[in-house]
Amino acid sequence: MTEIKPSLIAIQPFDATKGASIYYTYTGSKQSLKNQLVVTDIKTNLIVYSFEYSSFEKVHHIPPNTLENGKSYKAKIKVLLSDGGDSPYSNEVQFKTFSNPVLDIDNIDGQGYVYNSDVTFIANYNQKEGEPVKHYRFSLFDENEDLIENYPIRVPRAPNVLTEVVSGLEKGKGYFIECAIETINGVSWTHRERFIPLYIVPSVNGVINTRNDADEGTIKVTANLKQLLGTQVTGGGRTNSIGQVLDEYEYEDEEWIIVPKDKPVIFKGLGMNRASDFVMKVWCKKIPNGKKFLDLSPVDDTGIAIEFWKYADRVIAVKKYGKSVARYCSNIIVIPDSSAFMLYAKAIEHRIELSIKIL
Repeated sequence: MTEIKPSLIAIQPFDATKGASIYYTYTGSKQSLKNQLVVTDIKTNLIVYSFEYSSFEKVHHIPPNTLENGKSYKAKIKVLLSDGGDSPYSNEVQFKTFSNPVLDIDNIDGQGYVYNSDVTFIANYNQKEGEPVKHYRFSLFDENEDLIENYPIRVPRAPNVLTEVVSGLEKGKGYFIECAIETINGVSWTHRERFIPLYIVPSVNGVINTRNDADEGTIKVTANLKQLLGTQVTGGGRTNSIGQVLDEYEYEDEEWIIVPKDKPVIFKGLGMNRASDFVMKVWCKKIPNGKKFLDLSPVDDTGIAIEFWKYADRVIAVKKYGKSVARYCSNIIVIPDSSAFMLYAKAIEHRIELSIKIL
């Protein structure tokens, strides 16, 4: 009669705090009632786990927290047969244990929004035992989680920062972005987040000049386009941008700027205080009524600043020049104290258009 000989199937790296299911096969026709798995620490050569598991299935479940993460092990198994006999031990299979990785997509804010149609998604990777990423891939899904596009498999340029450029996102449409990684020791992990693009399309100044070319019998048209882009105030350990006043501000989750009671958030030198056309959006929450919360000022304080004041049902933009004061009012809408709102501002020549949207 053919001898019963079990064979362990390859064991993928797993999180020891979660446990794992170890599978095997064996030859022969006798029925097994139990199996015994023996696990040895490769470094110390000590047996760290030996247990008889009752099952008609060809599987052995290692309980959570039986082994330790960050170690290398080898395992072998034998089966205990229904006639009272047992098989010889199987081949030994080596494996490693690691804590599950952590992936966080940095561009998606706490409300699930991104703010452009073209986004460089950044996934921050962390793994407790320092297991490096071998390669990664981003995938884009629609709001029903049907695949739109698999992006190329990439090797990380920085150990803990994984990036991918996603273009052509539609405003207000729901998407899912997924990052899948594999480490050098075979740990596979995926992370998926839902997001919605929320952005405004900047207005672009256009100046068209025409010139009659009598010699050529043509009219030459020259179009000069101008677009002014601002930057955002950031907190935490990020680099301070020239022209921004960051002192005396506190930050919440490195996303929200906490506005002091006696001082608004000040942007300096972004060009938005001049007659240049621009568009701007400001995400706000918990701003007291009757408060100046934002100030766009020239670097040298010699030009015209724009102040933004929040009231219970509107936002007012104020421009002062000498004794002249110009005020511009947003749409009238009750702003609940607990609700976040988006302020859209559009400057055309010296006029300012304001719009509020409750989020």
